[in-house]
Amino acid sequence: MKKIINILLYGSIIALIIYVYNLDFLIFRDLKINYQWLSISVLLLFTGFIFSALSWKIALKLHNIPVKTGEALFSQGIVTFTKYIPGRVWTILGRAALLKNENRELKRLSFISLKEQLVYLCLGFFISIYPVLKTDKLNEYAWIFFLLTVLLFSLLFSSSLQRLFEKLWNRLFKNQIDLPKINIKEFTQLSGIIIIWWFFWIAGFYFLLISITGIVPLYYSFAFPLSIVLGLISIIFPGGIGVREGAISLFLISNGISADVAVTISILARIWFLAGEFFAFFLALYFRKKT
Repeated sequence: MKKIINILLYGSIIALIIYVYNLDFLIFRDLKINYQWLSISVLLLFTGFIFSALSWKIALKLHNIPVKTGEALFSQGIVTFTKYIPGRVWTILGRAALLKNENRELKRLSFISLKEQLVYLCLGFFISIYPVLKTDKLNEYAWIFFLLTVLLFSLLFSSSLQRLFEKLWNRLFKNQIDLPKINIKEFTQLSGIIIIWWFFWIAGFYFLLISITGIVPLYYSFAFPLSIVLGLISIIFPGGIGVREGAISLFLISNGISADVAVTISILARIWFLAGEFFAFFLALYFRKKT
């Protein structure tokens, strides 16, 4: 277990250093920020990260695997930066591996982790339909998000579609895959906490926006979940680098914000979220000593 933790720690730190090194901080040279709104934004962001760990804890509890809040914060936060490592394997498997013991089978923990992430992704796609529909220059693409949302929900609930997907996957990649099964009760209970998690992040992004641009329509804040889900499905881009920034920029430009301001906001949004990831990571280091 100690070896796994060290791999996660050092791999995450290396990936993070590479990412930060490539950031262009000169773009913020002439930026004027309202730090009062920014402080509220960061507080909401941090709260969202705490709820993401509570979501993981509830997912485990639903499967009769009780864990302490500290354990959930540790296992969730310590793998925060592994998303910057290509493949995203550790994002799902890492927290499961950290909670494995003689009473907790790794395969079962991994299935629960994947299940919770699929619910998170499903809700993210569902939420993202709204901003795309609301934007005149993008609403013709809303059907894509609607279709992906329906497909993801179907993969969670339809046994026949799951078997078909597993068969196609096994045939194409010559590798066995078993999709986690979920029932309505599990989905409802998980959705409740995940929606709260999304709410804090969306609200935080809204205050980030107005700290830079002043008051803007509330639906602009939904550019953030849109960028997150697009980043999640872009597996070849670690941490959704480039994809998330591009999605935010395109959305804001389509809603009348100038290109240079939109690009600045997209990069600042990454740094803002990185601050939240640092918070989750150091919180995990604190609880590492407690667990």
